[in-house]
Amino acid sequence: MAMEIQASMGMSISAMNASAQNVLATANNVANLQSEDYQAKRFEQTEEVAGGTRNNQLRISEEQAIPPGGSNVQLEREMVNLITDQNAFNANTGQFRTAAQMMGTLLDMKA
Repeated sequence: MAMEIQASMGMSISAMNASAQNVLATANNVANLQSEDYQAKRFEQTEEVAGGTRNNQLRISEEQAIPPGGSNVQLEREMVNLITDQNAFNANTGQFRTAAQMMGTLLDMKA
């Protein structure tokens, strides 16, 4: 039982790390909104074998052509990504807290 709880906590941590990295990429995109010829960047997210997710590689986004002298950053999309990552982070924080409480209960039972 303890191993399953630890695995759940590990999955939550990996997902929180991935969300935090996505927020950093979004912040970088927003900061470069008006930079000439800047291309938005996104992390490629994959599932880990043991569970959870991780960001593999930071890739250049090709969702929109770059206008002359501008960037392809769409502020609306960046805000949606930010809200999505915040919600994912919060959900995984809740899962981690629940697993930590379960671990505490299990340890109290064994003591």
